[in-house]
Amino acid sequence: MRVTLRVLSGPHVGRTFTFEQHDTFLIGRSDTAHLYLPDDRFFSRHHCLLEISPPRCFVRDLGSTNGTYVNGVKVQETYLKNGDQIQGGQTVLAVEVTTDAVAPTALYTPSGVTRAEMPATQPSIIMVECLNCGRRDQAEASSPDEQMTYLCEDCRAELRRNPQPVPGYDMVKVLGRGGMGCVMLAREQTTGRAVAIKTLLPEVAVSDQALRRFMREMDVAAALQHPHIVSFIDRGTHNGVVYLITEFVEGTDAARLADARGGRLPYQEAVQILLQSLDALSFAHNQGYIHRDIKDQNILVSGAWPSYNAKLTDFGLAKSFTQTGMSG
Repeated sequence: MRVTLRVLSGPHVGRTFTFEQHDTFLIGRSDTAHLYLPDDRFFSRHHCLLEISPPRCFVRDLGSTNGTYVNGVKVQETYLKNGDQIQGGQTVLAVEVTTDAVAPTALYTPSGVTRAEMPATQPSIIMVECLNCGRRDQAEASSPDEQMTYLCEDCRAELRRNPQPVPGYDMVKVLGRGGMGCVMLAREQTTGRAVAIKTLLPEVAVSDQALRRFMREMDVAAALQHPHIVSFIDRGTHNGVVYLITEFVEGTDAARLADARGGRLPYQEAVQILLQSLDALSFAHNQGYIHRDIKDQNILVSGAWPSYNAKLTDFGLAKSFTQTGMSG
């Protein structure tokens, strides 16, 4: 599966950008943007961000002056489908979503029959029920009696706008929203300490086995204890929503920090943040763990220069979300 962005008009007409795994794509006048539009005054420096996890594609306006348009309609955030067009100023991008057909591999079994000739194991089609509203739908399962967790599209959209409380915590405010869910500031009811809660909304019906596998992978990430890695506190599910609880870093991420300084940090400040981030990465690599989604939005920065404290967050989250089937 892949998502392709094709530039139909504007200064980059004819260019294509292809994504076969989770990635982000920034559009704007900043020279850090993936689609750099310095001369188009319609665009803000950081205009909009696409979060891509094939076949899913999600666009979010970053508070731009003139807005982000999909098929001629101004949007704040929305999922994109095959054939949609993103427009701003002179630039138009078309979204193409393709699914590759995989040819069967002609390997021989001990009986001499090729694997291509053997009957494929067909998934079972079962009825699932939305845990939030009770709407029924069909889903693929490995067996007719497999237990599945399911949230319908309307309920996912509502939960993205208005996240539900997590037991044991009081919600304070939403810190950010993305393609997988949202991040909230909350307080633990028993201790009063501030925490960050990331909610994840599976795009399809997910088996209990896949959920357990995802939780195990998050437990591995939780073992990474380092001064420059966000500390993991807990994880679980509630009414179909997966949640991860971490320490709350009072500050901002490196992308917003740079944006507040005109789009670029002085090199001394950038070096301090990068050295701390590299220290965290080196520690994780020595433990046999790979982040898989390094970007400035995943570097949280607290304090003030010259005493910044940078911490990496979301170790392996996007990859695990995709590989366990929760992104569809």
